[in-house]
Amino acid sequence: MEIFAIFFSGILGTAIMTGFSHVVESLTDNKFNEAHLLNGLISNLKSVNSSIGDNHYLGWIIHFAIGICMAAILYCYNFYIVDDISLWTGLFLGFILGIIGVAGWSLLISYDDNPPKIEWKYFFIQLVVAHMIFGVTITWVLARFAMHV
Repeated sequence: MEIFAIFFSGILGTAIMTGFSHVVESLTDNKFNEAHLLNGLISNLKSVNSSIGDNHYLGWIIHFAIGICMAAILYCYNFYIVDDISLWTGLFLGFILGIIGVAGWSLLISYDDNPPKIEWKYFFIQLVVAHMIFGVTITWVLARFAMHV
């Protein structure tokens, strides 16, 4: 049951986070879709022979795989380290994951000769907020289905 809860929470958390990014993207006319940006970075790799479009499956698979891995980390934290799981903890851990996400994206774009032309400062701000939503979603699912709270 725990494996299913981790997988489901990772998928749901990533989907809700991505939905938030889409809403902010449409309200601000900035490009914030993480999977699309991943595909842009992949397309710029010298080892990739063809151009990969925004909606290529590879960016989506990577994006959701990272979400499932982060859900597993949150599960381990909640199961092995803390005694009490709460949405406030999910919000805080989501913030921490957002900071890690900013560091990861910063590293990715620093190695890219031609990164996507977006407002990275605004992307990073929304990324932290999106990860806070992700953390709350994961925590809620784990509390309901895996932690037997």
